[in-house]
Amino acid sequence: MSNKLIDILDDEKKVDGMNADYHYKQSIVPRLEKLDKNMKKAKGNYDIDDIEIRYLESLLETLSENPSHRLTADNMKECNQLWGKYKNV
Repeated sequence: MSNKLIDILDDEKKVDGMNADYHYKQSIVPRLEKLDKNMKKAKGNYDIDDIEIRYLESLLETLSENPSHRLTADNMKECNQLWGKYKNV
């Protein structure tokens, strides 16, 4: 990976990859953060030992640490189930 802006901008694949990662994070992360907020509100506490909260926080941490990381189909299925459970809090 280059530290020079010109080197990065000259490589179209790198720029496309960075844009795809950025747009993915902009669409997924806010939704997961809202789910996290709803879950914590519904549970009435911020118990870190709660399996559902730890699961979601680990996904958010992974997405923030690795920009090219994508949620798997199983991750999405689990998040959708959690959303169905906690969306109206």
